[in-house]
Amino acid sequence: MKNITLSITNDVLKRYEEVYFQRHPRARKKPIARPYHESINIWMVMKRPMMNALKQRWKDFIVWFIEDQGYSNLRIQKCELSFFTYYPTHRRHDVDNSCPKFILDGLCESGFIVDDDCEHVTKLTLQCFVDTEAPRTEIKVTIPSRGKKFKEEHTHG
Repeated sequence: MKNITLSITNDVLKRYEEVYFQRHPRARKKPIARPYHESINIWMVMKRPMMNALKQRWKDFIVWFIEDQGYSNLRIQKCELSFFTYYPTHRRHDVDNSCPKFILDGLCESGFIVDDDCEHVTKLTLQCFVDTEAPRTEIKVTIPSRGKKFKEEHTHG
C-alpha cells in the first residue's frame, strides 16, 4: 500500500497567485479565496456561469498544484481518497457540505487519477477540523497494493 499526502495551504495559494496574476495581468481578485473547497451550499445556488467559472478556477489551480508537486500524469488506476478540511474558525460546518467536487475534477484533469468514478476511486472520506493557525485541506491518497486482498475487501455480494 502506498500513500501520498497533498496539502493545500495558504502558502500554496500565494505561490499559485503569483503564477495566476502573471498569466492574467488584468485580474484583480484572487483565483482561490481559501485553502479549502467552497461549501456545496455556496456553489449550488450560484447562477450557472458563476458556478462554471468557480469550477474552472479550482480545476486550473489543482492542475497547477499537481504539476507543482511532481504528480502530473501519474494516472492512478485505483485509490481511496481522504479529505481532511481544517477550517479557521469554530463556526459550524456540516461535513457533507465540504464535498470536494471541483478538487476531484482537477485531479482527473491533471492526470493524477484516471477518473473519479467508483471504478477508480473506491472510497471517499470527508473529515472536518478546526485549525485557527493553519487552515488547509489535506488529501490522503491511498493506493492499494495490487492483488487479492484489495479485491476481497472491496467486493460485496
